[in-house]
Amino acid sequence: MGASLYETALQELEEKTEDIRPSDVVSFSEPLRSALNFVIRLGRFSLTEFTEKLEFTREETNNIADILIQRNLFEKAKYSTAKETYYEARLSATTRPLTRPPADIWKKID
Repeated sequence: MGASLYETALQELEEKTEDIRPSDVVSFSEPLRSALNFVIRLGRFSLTEFTEKLEFTREETNNIADILIQRNLFEKAKYSTAKETYYEARLSATTRPLTRPPADIWKKID
């Protein structure tokens, strides 16, 4: 008998050692692909919402979310409570902050 959907999703995530970007989501199997597409579009979501989309147990979904935090696709929101965990999806896996260009940028280009 084949592996469960949870085991398959877990294996796919553990195979990757680098950060996961939103564009990498298409390579995952269902239901992980659809659930990730949904929560990335939401931007902010709860563990309950993610669990409903994945149709895994809450504990299994929490394990998946922990891996996605490690791979810089999600980050745990500061407003999480003891009853509910909230996440924010990153638009990209890059962690460098964006900075404003220098005021004299046009002088340098001309």
